[in-house]
Amino acid sequence: MEKGEKILSKVPRKPPPSTLRLMPTSLAALFIAASVGRLSHLFPRWMNAKVERKYDVTSSQLMVLFLLSQFKKMTMGQISQMLDLTPRAITGLMVGLEKKRFIIRRKDKQDQRITWVEMSEIGKDFLQVAKPDAASELGSLFQVLTKKEQIELVRIIEKLTDHMKNQLDKN
Repeated sequence: MEKGEKILSKVPRKPPPSTLRLMPTSLAALFIAASVGRLSHLFPRWMNAKVERKYDVTSSQLMVLFLLSQFKKMTMGQISQMLDLTPRAITGLMVGLEKKRFIIRRKDKQDQRITWVEMSEIGKDFLQVAKPDAASELGSLFQVLTKKEQIELVRIIEKLTDHMKNQLDKN
């Protein structure tokens, strides 16, 4: 065995999640943060490879279209709030969706500060094609989890997200 091979064979492995309960809180927090970081790094790459490239649409654009398919008509502020994006980011999203002719934006007749967003017929046609495939890809990703684990994952992610938002809002 070469010297380099010896060093590589001694590279530590990730500890199983069950060992977190045995670690000091500060060390456990580092392992949790590393896991969250890996997921937040890998998921966008996965989405790009499995959905975005295929349909020439970003995950955020797809989320806007999914929201509009459910709510029919929303304000940019409502979309911004639901996706946790800044007004500037939402504006950029809308510009991209308008260029693809997937949405229509209209100013509110009573309050010009409010902009309403609706899906266009082209957007509806696009979503009719893309949604089943995107849902299938996401379903295959999450099938490794039981329904109970999926529910628990969403509960934990939402709890952590709300906590982080509260901490950021205090600043």
